Amino acid sequence: MKGKYRKSSKDRFRKLESQVNDIYHILNSLANRNDAATPEASIEASTARSGESLEGYSTEVPNMLPRVGGLGRSPCFAPSHLEPPVHVLDHLVEVYRTRIHLQPLPLFNLEGLRDRLANSHRFLLHSFLALSLNFGSHGFFRGREQEAVQFYTRSAQDGTMELAVEGISKVEVIESLCLLAVKDLIGQRPARAWMTIGTASRLDTLRRLTGHHTSAAQTEDRSARCHWSVFILEKAFSPHVLDLSSSQDTPDYPLSAPLPSTLPTYRDENCPPDLHVSEEVNKDLGINAYHIKIVSVWGDLTRYLHGIRSGNIETPWLPESTHTKLSVRLYECDAELPQRHLLRNVCFYKRSIAEIMQEQEYWSPWLAMQMLSHASPAILNHPFVHLVAMRGSRGMPQSRLFLQQTVDLALFHSGWVFQFIQFCENLQYEINDPLIGHAVAATATIPWLFQFARDPKVSKKAHDDLGRCERFLSRISSTWPHISRKLEILQHLQYVAKEKLQEVPRGSTMISFQPQMFWELLDAKVCQVPQGDPTSQCGTSRVSNVPDARMRVTTHFVHPLLDEQVEQPHPPNPAGNAMYSFPPSSDDLEQVCLDEIFAHFPRDDDLVPLTVIKGAGHEFIPLPKGENATTADFHSIRTQTESPAYFTSGFYKIEAGPQRPAHYTFEETKYVLSGQIDVLDEATGITHHLVPGDFAFFHVGSKVKFSTKSQGFAFYAVTRPVRAPHPNLQGREESKSKL
Repeated sequence: MKGKYRKSSKDRFRKLESQVNDIYHILNSLANRNDAATPEASIEASTARSGESLEGYSTEVPNMLPRVGGLGRSPCFAPSHLEPPVHVLDHLVEVYRTRIHLQPLPLFNLEGLRDRLANSHRFLLHSFLALSLNFGSHGFFRGREQEAVQFYTRSAQDGTMELAVEGISKVEVIESLCLLAVKDLIGQRPARAWMTIGTASRLDTLRRLTGHHTSAAQTEDRSARCHWSVFILEKAFSPHVLDLSSSQDTPDYPLSAPLPSTLPTYRDENCPPDLHVSEEVNKDLGINAYHIKIVSVWGDLTRYLHGIRSGNIETPWLPESTHTKLSVRLYECDAELPQRHLLRNVCFYKRSIAEIMQEQEYWSPWLAMQMLSHASPAILNHPFVHLVAMRGSRGMPQSRLFLQQTVDLALFHSGWVFQFIQFCENLQYEINDPLIGHAVAATATIPWLFQFARDPKVSKKAHDDLGRCERFLSRISSTWPHISRKLEILQHLQYVAKEKLQEVPRGSTMISFQPQMFWELLDAKVCQVPQGDPTSQCGTSRVSNVPDARMRVTTHFVHPLLDEQVEQPHPPNPAGNAMYSFPPSSDDLEQVCLDEIFAHFPRDDDLVPLTVIKGAGHEFIPLPKGENATTADFHSIRTQTESPAYFTSGFYKIEAGPQRPAHYTFEETKYVLSGQIDVLDEATGITHHLVPGDFAFFHVGSKVKFSTKSQGFAFYAVTRPVRAPHPNLQGREESKSKL
């Protein structure tokens, strides 16, 4: 009987609680109607809670002042229970902290965020809820997340856009626009996201022009976070058109999280010290500042690639070129970064996942900064860009030294991008930043090329990097569906590589693929809407002003691939055995010679046959009529070293007679084989009597006089082209001989 009474009391209490909630929501609905009828009063009341004044604005603002939590506790999301209780908002703030904050936007200061949202305008709260529910949920919504997202999105858009079109440039409006833009990117509505970013940019410019600033540090930080969030959205997702960075009136960078606690010092051979050890001279602006700076460079790099794709081609090694200017900016970013933020000092890969999650507000921008710092130079020096898209620009020959440098930089920096992916895999650290997703997908086109190298080390590393890339893109695409498009393109490229590699003749280094698929990864357009078929979407951008290009061998490089070399077995295809329903069309394939890529880096197992000239020292060398000395060049090449030069060898013959003067504009090494050769060094006045077994080296600038009292014969090697061919050795080179 007692248990029955207790149960009855509990039922009556629940019924009473439900009735109180119903009364509360009726009163809340009436209050909202009154607010809509008197928008000015609503604005004043709501801004009094947020600490900012909207004096001077008379635009009607609906749906203000959410009563978060309020009386009682709503059982679940429903038309009569639209606002989440406080504990639900706490949970979604934690979701924002772990999965959205600083990936890549520094929009909010996490301290006191729940209270600010609870006391903010309803459109800001609803935009926050609409975005956060894409990354995590709560039992309050009970399977109605999609319905809740749609409701909060409509509510936020209605309230925000009504203010935006009236030019009300308050921080809350711009913050809401930033959240809605990211929400639209997740919802695969890139065109709407682009327009929302543009609206936020113009409102932020208007806000700074009208000078609505305060001296309060907290308000200044909120304003700075708002500005730099819009800046990052522009640079990351709409760099082709917008340019907020041109403004001179920019706020300070948003406040950064402190440097993580240091680990015990040790010497790590994988992280050697700088080339020079000096005291720190850079003022530390905070990790957020260096993150924003490299995002700015990335945005300008994306615009540069878009220009190349559109046919705006320049000579990249000239000092006034965009390539050079971007390189200088990367050098500046590297020079300005304090040593305390370097990988070897923060030891990211040595920390536990618990440490990283605890200090995630530092590690999220740090990781993005590091990965973009390597992805940017890798893409800037992409072999595809320089050996296909920019080949023979304006009829100018390409610099072999410059091409050597670009290939080296692309290979080095792309490797670091995937090394950071490996660090995160080892730590089981989840990356949710869509900007990193785009950067990784674009960088993956570099190992896609290098997987064809016959050097097993280079080929295997490229395959491993592609595997890491596919795993990473698969994970992040579950959060950002537009990334799945990039994954499909990469898998399609792997399909093409596998099929075409089986078709090419033995020993050939030609491969056919669709260059537009590279461009889809390097120059992804935010306004493109996925069509479901990777090849079909490429059709949206096939019409291009970029002329057809062919990569041809135009000169000799270091360690060329050998036709007779045995094919190396390839590691398993990282794309797996997935079935593809989009076979490539042969009409759209580009034929590319891979020699010009792989020839730019050394290989351990490329064996080059000797050049042999039998009996060279026994051939008679006639002296020219009236001369007592002569040179006889018998072999000359253009070197394939980092700084190419001529290398010529031959014999020197001299008989008694007048002195033979020589002023060197090249280097020479001389070895006396027989007789005696006298050499007067005019720099010292000393005459050297060289006999068999003696060696002499002549420098650029050396000035000498050769003579002999009998006769002399010497072998020489010089850094000049052929001047006087040996009359009896021409055509005697056995270029294919091997000893």
